[in-house]
Amino acid sequence: MRRLFLSGRAATLAVCTLLSACANASPSGAAGVGAQGSAYGAYLAAHYASLQHDPSAAFAFYSAAYAAMPPSQDMAEQGFVNGVLAGAPDAGRFAQPLSGNPIAIMYEGNQAVARGDYARAAKIYQTLPADGLMGLIRPLLVAWAQFGEGQEPAALAGLQAGFADGSFGPVYQLNAALIADAAGDRLRAGPLYAAVPADQPNFRLAQILASWAAREGHTADAQAELQTLVQAHPDLEIALPALEETMGRPVITTAPEGVAEAYLTLAGALTQPSQTLLREAFLRFALQLRPDLSAARLLLADTLGGGGDRTAQPSPAQLRDALAALAEISAHDPLYGPATMQRAALLAANNQPAQGAALLQALLPTAPNDPLLLNTLAETLRQAGQCGQAIPYYTQALGVLGATPPEGAWTIYFDRGVCEDQTGNWPAAEADMKQALSLSPDQPYVINYLAYSWALHGENLAQAEAMLTRAVSLTPDDGAVVDSLGYVQMKEGQTDKALATLIRAVQLDPSDAEVNGHLGDAFWQAGLPLQADYQWQRALSLGPDDKLKAEIEAKIATHFGAGS
Repeated sequence: MRRLFLSGRAATLAVCTLLSACANASPSGAAGVGAQGSAYGAYLAAHYASLQHDPSAAFAFYSAAYAAMPPSQDMAEQGFVNGVLAGAPDAGRFAQPLSGNPIAIMYEGNQAVARGDYARAAKIYQTLPADGLMGLIRPLLVAWAQFGEGQEPAALAGLQAGFADGSFGPVYQLNAALIADAAGDRLRAGPLYAAVPADQPNFRLAQILASWAAREGHTADAQAELQTLVQAHPDLEIALPALEETMGRPVITTAPEGVAEAYLTLAGALTQPSQTLLREAFLRFALQLRPDLSAARLLLADTLGGGGDRTAQPSPAQLRDALAALAEISAHDPLYGPATMQRAALLAANNQPAQGAALLQALLPTAPNDPLLLNTLAETLRQAGQCGQAIPYYTQALGVLGATPPEGAWTIYFDRGVCEDQTGNWPAAEADMKQALSLSPDQPYVINYLAYSWALHGENLAQAEAMLTRAVSLTPDDGAVVDSLGYVQMKEGQTDKALATLIRAVQLDPSDAEVNGHLGDAFWQAGLPLQADYQWQRALSLGPDDKLKAEIEAKIATHFGAGS
């Protein structure tokens, strides 16, 4: 069978800061808790909302329950955490009884920073644990609070103690450079910036170093820094003109901006699945202190959307919150282009590909020759069922890549081929599938699509079997590829071999109607009508599309009569 991978290659940029990387409205149901049920019902609703990854709803229900029930440490912790994750401005209502909780300590310190009470903030941050993850961020938060007090020497001295740390030392060096820079201390800032390792380009570091170089009069060096970034991360090419236009501006000028940067830095370093909630909390802290920190918005949206994991299934609330985070990025922001492409990908994941395509089409005039944007628009149109409209954008993207496209362009040829096939132009689709394989010969999904299509057309069966045998060796546990091999074997008349292969395919993909239907075909070909009827009936029970349903029902009617 031809399994289509319609998502995952559209741009979902996760902007990492260093060495790696709000939906505040109460849900409609929360306001009526008192009328609809008890405070305990609100507590249960809050717990359920939390399990559904909907912190906005959970916070609203916990707030209602907390106001009507005897206070408890557990409810305070749960309410506070969900308030932070929701970006709720009044999450602090739960923080009072959480003495010693590191997240509550940071929240209280952040509130002091936002008020401009930097001395108070420094004292609060100093109560964070001195070891583990909190021990890494504590010097950064304290230093930026001290900078806010006007204590640059103390801030730099506190960070210098960590310069020798093998993994996190460069983070302290960069923040020390930023503090000296923001204080107008160019003599100290220059050597500190120069000492920061820049061998692994990433967005935030490149932006900071380019800003310093441009303001020091080294425009060519600043441009080279950004060019190196784009070469390493082509998905940022659409942002390059705006980055170059704004590279002469300081990246950080105030203590709240510095604290926000520290949280973004830590969030980027938290890459393990078990650290996801802490990563989200740090990003929410960053955005509360600096709502225009677009890098944090992209990283938050990426985290909520699954962090690039193709198997992740974000909840509707997570998709909603990710889209809300990105919607706040201004059209004048250098990251507006990448953010728009990420919004389109999230809309497609939320079954709104048409809205995503509209966003991309509005963006296209700003970068008409950006191959990633063109390809993302084409993919989004394809997901919206508009293959005919997608093909020209695929073609335009390939035209930009030139006569010798890179290996990664196989995805564009493959996707255009799928669209050509679905619009009835198999010869063009076949040519594109062959071109995709010439660029990347070991792509099992391209092999599968081409070889299975040949079998459907009754062409090149021996070659199709050889190709699919190789594809199965590359992905032995992919039911779709194994099914294709069994289908070709059946078409060749190798009934016994086909039966064994298709039984294996059903074991791998038992809930796929087409795979089960093919096994029914093989049973019939093997002279086993009862087994064939059972397998066809099972395929019908699995919700096949209208075309497959009609085909299976026709087989049953032909072989067993209309009343079967």
